[in-house]
Amino acid sequence: MIFRSKESHRSLRDKEDGALNIEMKLHPLTLRFVDEQAPLEEEYRDFYFKESVQMVRITLLLALAFYLIFAWLDVSITASLDPSLGLPIRRYLWTIRFAVVGPFILFVFLLSYYPVFKKYFQFLVGMTMFVAGGGIILMVYHVTRIGVYTYYAGLMLVFIFGYTFIRARIVPATIAGWSLVIIYEIVAYFLTDTPPIERVNNNFFFISANVIGMVICYSLDRTNRRDFFMRKLLEVERNKVKAANEILEEKVRERTRQLEETNVELKKEIELRKQYEKERTALESQLMQLQKMETIGTLAGGIAHDFNNILTPILGYTEMALEEIEEDNTLRFDIEQINHAAMRAKDLVKQILTFSRQMDVEKKSSDLKEIIEEVLNLVKASFPANIDIVTDLDHPCGTVLVDTTQIHQVIMNLCTNASHAMSPEGGTLTISLNEKVLTAKDVKDMNNISPGKYACITVSDTGIGMDQQTQNRIFEPFFTKKEVGVGSGLGLAVVHGIINSYRGAITVESEPGKGTTFYIYLPLFEEPQELEVPKEYLKAGMERIMFVDDEEEITFIGKKMLESLGYSVTIRNDGNRAFQEFKRHPEDYDLLVTDQIMPGLLGTNLAAKFRQLNPKLKVIIITGAKESINEKIINDYQIDELLLKPLKLSEFSKVIRDVLDHNNDQNN
Repeated sequence: MIFRSKESHRSLRDKEDGALNIEMKLHPLTLRFVDEQAPLEEEYRDFYFKESVQMVRITLLLALAFYLIFAWLDVSITASLDPSLGLPIRRYLWTIRFAVVGPFILFVFLLSYYPVFKKYFQFLVGMTMFVAGGGIILMVYHVTRIGVYTYYAGLMLVFIFGYTFIRARIVPATIAGWSLVIIYEIVAYFLTDTPPIERVNNNFFFISANVIGMVICYSLDRTNRRDFFMRKLLEVERNKVKAANEILEEKVRERTRQLEETNVELKKEIELRKQYEKERTALESQLMQLQKMETIGTLAGGIAHDFNNILTPILGYTEMALEEIEEDNTLRFDIEQINHAAMRAKDLVKQILTFSRQMDVEKKSSDLKEIIEEVLNLVKASFPANIDIVTDLDHPCGTVLVDTTQIHQVIMNLCTNASHAMSPEGGTLTISLNEKVLTAKDVKDMNNISPGKYACITVSDTGIGMDQQTQNRIFEPFFTKKEVGVGSGLGLAVVHGIINSYRGAITVESEPGKGTTFYIYLPLFEEPQELEVPKEYLKAGMERIMFVDDEEEITFIGKKMLESLGYSVTIRNDGNRAFQEFKRHPEDYDLLVTDQIMPGLLGTNLAAKFRQLNPKLKVIIITGAKESINEKIINDYQIDELLLKPLKLSEFSKVIRDVLDHNNDQNN
C-alpha cells in the first residue's frame, strides 16, 4: 500500500514534469500549447473560461449599453433633415441597433449562463465582435449618403472591446477584426462615395487600431497562458511537496511504529529482567535458606550422635537395674520412669536424625491418638497462657501405617502455625480425631486420594485467618507471610509432602478474621499388627566378646550388660590397643563389637585386621550415625550386623545371640 502510493505520486510528478518540461512551449501564431505540452491546451481552455466568463458578461452589458445609448447620435444627425428623409434613416439605424445587434448581444449574455456557452465560448465572443462591428459598418454605409462620416469611430470601440475586454483569444479576435476591416474597405471604396481623404484617414485608424488590438490580444493571451503555466508549475511543485510530505509522514509513521514496537519490546525486556532479578534474588534467598537448613541438619545429626552415646549407658543401667529389682520394690517404678524418659529421648533423637536425613522413614501401624497426645504434651509448655487447647480424641478410630516421627512433625508444625496466627491476642486451638468414609464425590477435588475409610485429624484455630489468594499458595515451598527470621516457608510444604507420601490429603478452610481449619486425611490400615510383645526376654550366652568404643561410659556399661548375660567380655577404648590385645590370643574370641567412628581407626578397618588373624570371627558394628556406613561397606567387610545407638539390653542380647547362633548353625 505504501509503495503503491509512492509510485503513484512519482508517476504523476514525472508526467507533469515531462509535459511542462519547465519551459513553456507555444505555437508562435495561435499560441496553442505544442509538443509534449499539447495536453495542457484543453486544461488551459477550461481555466481561461472560468477566469473570463464573469468579465465577458460585464463587457457584454457595457457593449449593449453603449450600443443603445449611442442612439441619441442617430437622432442628432437626422434632426436637421427633412422628415421624409430623416425618419427612414433613423428607422434603419435603430433597426440595426435595437432589432439586430442589441438582441444578439443580449442573447449571448443570457446564453453565458448555460453550459453550452463554454463549448462555443470563443466562437460566440468572436461573432459578437463581428456582429457589433458589422452593424456599425451598415450604419456607416447608410449615413455616408447624407454626408456623415463619424460613425466609423464606433469600430474603434468594437476593436477595443473585442481585443481586450471581451476576452477573445488571438485567433477568433484576429479573424473578426480583419473581417471587419475588409468589409469596411469594400463598403468605403465600392458602395459609398466617401471622400478619398476620409478613406485614407479611416483606413489608417482602422488598420492601426486592429494591429494594436492584435498585439494587445496576443500579449494578453500569452500572459494568460504564462499565468496558467506558472500556476501549473506551482501546482506541480505543490504536488511534489505534498508527495514528499506524505512520504515523509509515512516514514515518520513507520519510524514511530518501529519506535513503539521497540519501546514495547524494551518494556517487555525490562519487565523480564526485573522478573529474572526477582527470581534470582528469590533463588539466592532459597539457596541460602537451604544452606542454613543443611547446616542445621548437619549440626543436628552431630548432636544426635553425641546424645546417643549419652543415652546408651542410661538405658543400659536402667534395664539392668530393672532385671535385678523385684516387681514389688518401691524403686522399680522410679527406674521404669527413668527408662521411659530415656526411650522418649531416643525417639526424639530419631526425629532429629530424620530431619537431618540421617535415618530412613520407618512405617508402622500407629495409633494417631497417642501421637497427638504426645505432641500436645510438648507444645503445652511452649504455648502462651492466653491460648486454650481443646481436644476431641475419644472417637473410635483405627490405626494408620505411618512413620510416627513424620506425623509428630506434621502435628507439631500445624500447632506452631496456629499459635503464631493467634499471637499476641490469644485464642483457642482445637484438635479432633475421628474416622470418616470418603465417597467419590468427597475426593473429587483432592489429589492422590481414593474413596474409602480415612482417619481425619482436624486442627483449628481462632486466629487472623487467610484470604483465598494466600490459601492458594500456602503449600508452595518458601511461601510465607511471617516476618523475616520467623519462618522459612517450608513447614506446610513439608507437611503437604508427608501427607501425600501416605496417599492422604490435606485441605484448608479459612476466612480473614475468622480463623483457619486444616483437615488431614490418612488411609486407615486394614491389617493392624502387634505393636509390641508384653515382655521382652533377655538371651544369655557364654562366648568371649571384644567390645571396642572410644567412649569409656559405653564400653563400661557394655561390659556390665554382656557379663550380666553370662558372656566373657574384654573392653578397650582404642582400636590399636584392642588389636594388640587381640593378637595375643585371636582364637579365644568369638565376637567383635566395635564402634564405627573412632579416632585413628574405623570400626570396619579394625574388623578387617581382626579377621586376618581369626577369619571365623563374627563382627557387630554399633554407631550413632547411620550415614557413616552403608550397605556396600557392610557387604565388602562382611559385617554380620549393624546396631544403632543407644543400645537397649533386650535388643542387644537378641542380636548377639542371633549372630553367634548363626555361626554355630553354619559350623554344624
